[in-house]
Amino acid sequence: MKNKYITDELIAQRMESKGWIEGCDDEHARNQVLAHYDCEVTDQWQNPDFSIYEESTADGYSVWIASANTNNININEDVYYYDSDLTDVLYDAIHDYNSIYCDCEDIIEDAITRHYEDLLCRIEDEIIDELLDEGYNHRITDPINTLQYIEMISQDCSFLDGSSKAVNLTVDEDYRYLNYASQIIKDRNRYEIVANHYGLTIERAVKGEVIFKELKNED
Repeated sequence: MKNKYITDELIAQRMESKGWIEGCDDEHARNQVLAHYDCEVTDQWQNPDFSIYEESTADGYSVWIASANTNNININEDVYYYDSDLTDVLYDAIHDYNSIYCDCEDIIEDAITRHYEDLLCRIEDEIIDELLDEGYNHRITDPINTLQYIEMISQDCSFLDGSSKAVNLTVDEDYRYLNYASQIIKDRNRYEIVANHYGLTIERAVKGEVIFKELKNED
């Protein structure tokens, strides 16, 4: 079989080759996210584009400032009473600014974690598109008709690794795809054409048993 199929393992390999690893450590996630957005987040003051820091009011209360212009603070927009609100603020700022000052590591970690999880999903979708462009196909796991059922059989790993050239199916009352297999048994000649299209031949189709074999190309 020459068809190429998209698998979770293949997607994971492609993602890891680009540095996107499920369950990686915090430092790796941080480096990936900040490199992706061309952004630096630091607790060292370096004239940043955006700042998040804790400040004390004149009457002794503690508040948080989050602003791109610390010389002109807008009380309604830039002042936060709870640091829990700042994860969303930093999450958005990472999109929009190249240099960010934040003196709370918990806020940074939470925002980075959210970005990394979002980017994992986005990169996975991009890789699937790449694989489809390269001629890979999605595996069928839940066929909705007999044609898809035969295509699913053709994707069986036993054909791909060369260890076996046949799939023997016991078609009893408990067989999950009893309806589809029964249609093949009733109209073998019709479905032989479909099987041939997917590189298979129907070796046997009788009550209780269906056998698919790899179709041999005759020179």
